[in-house]
Amino acid sequence: MKKTGKILKKIASVFCWIIVIILVGMVVLSFISRITHSTPSVFGYSFYRVSSGSMEPELMVGDIILDKKVENPKELKVGDIITFDGGAETNNIPITHKIIKAPYEDIDGLWRLQTKGVANDQADAEITLEKVQSVMICTIPFLTQVYKVFLSPWGLIIFIVLILFIFFDEIINIIKIASGSYDSTEEKEDINDIISRLQKDSAVSDERSSSDNVDEQQ
Repeated sequence: MKKTGKILKKIASVFCWIIVIILVGMVVLSFISRITHSTPSVFGYSFYRVSSGSMEPELMVGDIILDKKVENPKELKVGDIITFDGGAETNNIPITHKIIKAPYEDIDGLWRLQTKGVANDQADAEITLEKVQSVMICTIPFLTQVYKVFLSPWGLIIFIVLILFIFFDEIINIIKIASGSYDSTEEKEDINDIISRLQKDSAVSDERSSSDNVDEQQ
């Protein structure tokens, strides 16, 4: 039972670490985006958080979406959901809308396309392909829920609880050392268990070796 408890605790600790790393990563990416006015990408993939209802009900406010950098915007088609530079009208905030007019070449030789928010009555102004940043691959419900939870009033409390859980043993030991009641018996017992197991394995190996020698002599 003790061994099972340790395994479950390690699994829970790993899960907590994953949540913490995801949250820290999202905070860092959000901070970089605000400073540089651009969304960082990893291997051509970027995360965006929907901040308006222009794409409802396909994309709800708060949804986290995964986008991929567009290598050849001319291959985009009607129905694709793209993220593009909103320009000065949106303070350079990216816009994620659906393509309603596929890329085409105008009389001036420029390639353009047109988008529209699903919930909007009017289509967006046509844009040149240079403004296209990425195309949406999918939404990520798990990250959406995690983000929503940690934006709630209880988010900070939950985050602190996760940190305390991860470092629970270390915190307890620090408190014991500070109070002078630290006892390393359990740690020594664990080390003794390891030594004992290694000795048993060694003894079994020696017995097998002796048995093999006897068989060869016969």
